[in-house]
Amino acid sequence: MMSNLKKTGLVVVLVLVFPFLSELRAQDLKAAIRLMRSEQFISAASAYKALIKQNPADGDVYYYYGENFINEYFSDTSNNSLKEISDSARIIFQLGIQKDPANPLNLVGMGEIAMLNKDMNTARDYYAKATALLPSKINKTIIMDPSRQANVRIRMANGYVKAGVKDTAQIFNLLRAAEKLDPKNYELFIVKGDAYIILINDGSNAITCYNIAQSLNPQSPFAKLRIGQLWMRAKQYRSALTYYDDAIKIDSNFAPAYKERGFLLAKANRNDEAKRDFAKFLRLSAGNTTARIQYVNILFDIQDYKEAINQLNEVYKVDSANNDLNRALAYAYFETAQYDKALYYDRKFFANEKPDRIRAADYIYYGRILARNKLDEQAYEKLLKGYEMDSTKPELLSEAALCLTKVKKYDKAIEVYQKKIVLKKAAPMDYYNLGKIFYNVRNFEQADTNLAIFNQLQPDHVAGFVWRARTKSNIDSTSKEGLAKPIYEIIITKTQSDTAKYTKERIESFYYLAYYYFLQYAQTKNKEYALQAINYSNRVFAIDPKDEKAEKAKQIIDNLKKFMN
Repeated sequence: MMSNLKKTGLVVVLVLVFPFLSELRAQDLKAAIRLMRSEQFISAASAYKALIKQNPADGDVYYYYGENFINEYFSDTSNNSLKEISDSARIIFQLGIQKDPANPLNLVGMGEIAMLNKDMNTARDYYAKATALLPSKINKTIIMDPSRQANVRIRMANGYVKAGVKDTAQIFNLLRAAEKLDPKNYELFIVKGDAYIILINDGSNAITCYNIAQSLNPQSPFAKLRIGQLWMRAKQYRSALTYYDDAIKIDSNFAPAYKERGFLLAKANRNDEAKRDFAKFLRLSAGNTTARIQYVNILFDIQDYKEAINQLNEVYKVDSANNDLNRALAYAYFETAQYDKALYYDRKFFANEKPDRIRAADYIYYGRILARNKLDEQAYEKLLKGYEMDSTKPELLSEAALCLTKVKKYDKAIEVYQKKIVLKKAAPMDYYNLGKIFYNVRNFEQADTNLAIFNQLQPDHVAGFVWRARTKSNIDSTSKEGLAKPIYEIIITKTQSDTAKYTKERIESFYYLAYYYFLQYAQTKNKEYALQAINYSNRVFAIDPKDEKAEKAKQIIDNLKKFMN
């Protein structure tokens, strides 16, 4: 009798305790999911691991743990690797399938990974296997709560949307089936809204769905965030700001709202406020390397490179194997004119990066960093490679040609400039620099042609006229024809308003004219020429009697006086 009582008591205890434990696990899982959706990925991962330790056969936990990796990837696709994320999530989903084979969610997760990697056949196979585990006319023996069935279908639809697969018929079929099973599921309307805006660009229906979601779950900031993102996409920044503010009012610890508001404020040049929001985002995402890198991105956007370096160095302490940090540090040190450090980190980046992951911007920065470190022979190769990858930046050809000029590879520099001219992308300074190269290789006719074009394009650029005058002087090496005379006269006129600034140019011009008129007098014995020669010589002497040309001008005056006497 006593034994029976003990057994009955044990049953009562189990009946009372098991529902409580089940409810507790559900609450803990919801808390972990909230952490994940607030982009607190490290904290969420710790929560999922703890839940798996408590109940290693709970397939739901494995599924959301795998989703944690996928959500982290989507939080910053430019800095996260899809392959690495896919590999990590795949391991977790496979474990979930092994531990809880009757649970369809991890099969859905495997299908989502396949879709993200553009393997639609595999994705459909996994989705078919997941569907086979749901109750149906064929599977009458399977018993599953309607809300759970709905969740599986919502997650399947979400996989299509996240991967950008525009199979809207399938997506909306899944969502309609889910709505029949659980019409008050607010996540259903979030996914439906995402499908409308991401796949169909239908903002009106998307907002309707998000508003329904908000009404079903007023305590969730997620719908407000989505509407804010939608208005941001439509460039309705005031409306977007209102919804981000609302999301934060609902949940002051909802990290994504601070991130999105930070981006918006930065776009509005409210940089101090943007930094405050990102600092808050960073605190809420404590230990989240991705969050700190996103903060660095906004610091780059607002050109606060000094603070970006501070943040990058903090990440480097815990994640020095992340090669993207070497890239970012190279960029930031370049922007703060710390070219030696920029070169150190850029060399590390290129030494460790796979060729297929190197971007045009990487070659561009590397070329410019090398140039600032006076390594022009290496710099021009990187700049040309950057242009090959991004031909929308013709200025790279000019930079490469300048590097070639510095190392006296004139033929190659001429080739680069002429390529830019043929492409009709030449800037005025390209004609100037090309003219100077032709001058250096003593091709004075080509130098004159290019400098003449530059003079037309930039009539206020005095140096352009100086180099053209010198070119004319070399074409007319005896100065008897006076080919440079009209150019030097233009220089005198253009420099009249600021004689102190253009001392050297005026001395050169006056001396040429003095010498030209001296030669004319020698030929014709016309005293008017002699007087002009003396006048210009005196003007050279008046500017700077110690100048080398002043001494020559004095000799002209002395010789003329002898001849005239």
